[in-house]
Amino acid sequence: MAKQTTDDTILNVQEVYGKAESFMDKNRKPVMVGGGIIIAAIVGFFAYQFLYKAPKEKEAANASWRAFQFQEVDSAAVALNGAADFVGFEEIANKYSGTKTGKIAHYWCGINYRDMGEYEKALEHFKQADFDDEALGVISMGNVGDMYVQLGNNEEGASWLDKAAKKAGSSAGRNYLAPQYILKASKVYMELGQDDRAISLLKDLTDNYDNKSQEWGEGTRLLAMLKAKKS
Repeated sequence: MAKQTTDDTILNVQEVYGKAESFMDKNRKPVMVGGGIIIAAIVGFFAYQFLYKAPKEKEAANASWRAFQFQEVDSAAVALNGAADFVGFEEIANKYSGTKTGKIAHYWCGINYRDMGEYEKALEHFKQADFDDEALGVISMGNVGDMYVQLGNNEEGASWLDKAAKKAGSSAGRNYLAPQYILKASKVYMELGQDDRAISLLKDLTDNYDNKSQEWGEGTRLLAMLKAKKS
């Protein structure tokens, strides 16, 4: 068994250095400019990706499947806290923070705490669910904004919802996600008395998105009301 582990480690290290060498061949001139520091950083990057991160991702995924089962059957408290024979999302999020599974665990912690009315805990978890995926990245930003609003911090809430709307506007889910966050951000700006910013966002909604959507209809009414208020 020990021999097998040693051989596997040697193979993994060889794979790391092989990938690093391939990168070096393709980028020899810019790499040489930075000398040994950049070379060390590149080798370190590949070592992290293939010797640490990949096994960590697999370990995290294996640890989380029971929690997902309980989430699917609406046993939020069990999914969140785990039980005697498995760990819940809270422990997975802390133990595997930085992995994809860890971020998903943070997301579900946020959802469950939000539904329990524990908005501060939800906010902290949503902040750490910073997905690279376009759609999930937008939703995560929007969730952070929602939690700030629930906590009475409308300025931060508006800022995050505004960022979510901008990110959604250039994402694959543009037509579905952007109108939702534009409308949400507009309403919070109205609460803050920042009607000009709300008008700007609502004009974007009514000019550039599907006029058959619920958000478009509500946005049109709010825009007319704000314009009448200013006249």
